[in-house]
Amino acid sequence: MQLYLTSRLLSAAGLAHGFSVRSGGVSTGPFSSLNLSVSVGDDQASVRENHEILRRAAGLRGHIATAHQVHGDRVVDARMQEVFPATAPAGKAADGIAATDADALLALEDGAVGVRVADCVPILIAGGGTAAAVHSGWRGTRLQIAARAVRALQHAAGADPATMLAAIGPCIGRCCYEVSPDLAAAFRALFGPEAADESPKPHLDLRYCVALSLRQAGVPADHIEQVPGCTSCDPGSFFSHRRDKGKTGRHLAFIAARE
Repeated sequence: MQLYLTSRLLSAAGLAHGFSVRSGGVSTGPFSSLNLSVSVGDDQASVRENHEILRRAAGLRGHIATAHQVHGDRVVDARMQEVFPATAPAGKAADGIAATDADALLALEDGAVGVRVADCVPILIAGGGTAAAVHSGWRGTRLQIAARAVRALQHAAGADPATMLAAIGPCIGRCCYEVSPDLAAAFRALFGPEAADESPKPHLDLRYCVALSLRQAGVPADHIEQVPGCTSCDPGSFFSHRRDKGKTGRHLAFIAARE
């Protein structure tokens, strides 16, 4: 049984990585079956077993480092050491952001990093023996967190964006992502007219915006792969926070720094 999808580009580079699907785990009910988050109300023992199932299937020796995601643009490494601070609290209280709060993680040494999603965009980036896992909802996309992850790999490891590879994984597609006219207008102003339809019922294309951010950060267009799948359209394969009205599981997008 297939537990995760892979990128052709990252696979050709010999990188252990994946975008998990919802089948192959032990969770039940709305979390059936490969739910990878303990924060959604699922049984914790089941989630731990799901993590072990995925880790074994991917051939990873150690655990996958993750962070508490807050829909911001803070970048940390696998030890939760800050690489790029957040430009704004982004949904957090004004008194600051906790040490474990981040939406992009860097694997600068051996080991894997990951982000959890259930409609938001997962992005995996590799270059120069380093890697990043990025969680980008509409807030993070507006803050261009994908581009910040590219710059963080440059800053922390000297990786060249021109040689980086990036895979954009399954997320809610333009087909299903209806947003307010005001939000659509904001994205059109930032990313151009292709980012969203005009009113009265605009739909936002997060994939397009993320890919544009990566290109503007110096990643060549032919080094960016769209791994297909709309999380909202396909309940058999994916969890979807919007489709399932908040009662659902979470996927994990993960990548290791080296083969």
